[in-house]
Amino acid sequence: MNETNSTSDVLDFAGEKRELPSGLKTLTILTFIGCGLLLLYTLLAPMLNKFLLGIMDKAAGSGQEMTAKQLEDMQKGRAAIELMQNNLVPILVISIVSLVLCFVGALWMRKLKKDGFWIYSAGEILPVIGNFILLGTKQFTGVTSVIFGVGIPILFIILYARQRKYLVV
Repeated sequence: MNETNSTSDVLDFAGEKRELPSGLKTLTILTFIGCGLLLLYTLLAPMLNKFLLGIMDKAAGSGQEMTAKQLEDMQKGRAAIELMQNNLVPILVISIVSLVLCFVGALWMRKLKKDGFWIYSAGEILPVIGNFILLGTKQFTGVTSVIFGVGIPILFIILYARQRKYLVV
């Protein structure tokens, strides 16, 4: 038997700092970037919605002929934006609360805390459920909105779940 263990292999002191795994480091950095971009979008949402409604009005009044599909898509988009405008305050509150939960959860996971995963997951699920309650299925105007609204949060929850084995505290 030629097996040797160093002191650091045998003893695991509570004060010892563990290195953050690269997968967890990458996910948390992406989460921080996503939180920042989503905060910017959340704060600009009222102005963006008005801008988009103005563009739709110009397109409808331009005199150009549109296909039936284009008109239908524009009407679906207009209905979704108007519904968001009517429920703007609750949507902004849900967005900001979920951003804080995601940010804090990712921060805790960087500190290798297990509870960070559950806080992050709550922050990802809250807007999906909250917006569904407020907006219903009208918020999903196409494949892209489903991917961004549901697909990416589920993907990140799954990716973080695969990193839970590194969370020790």
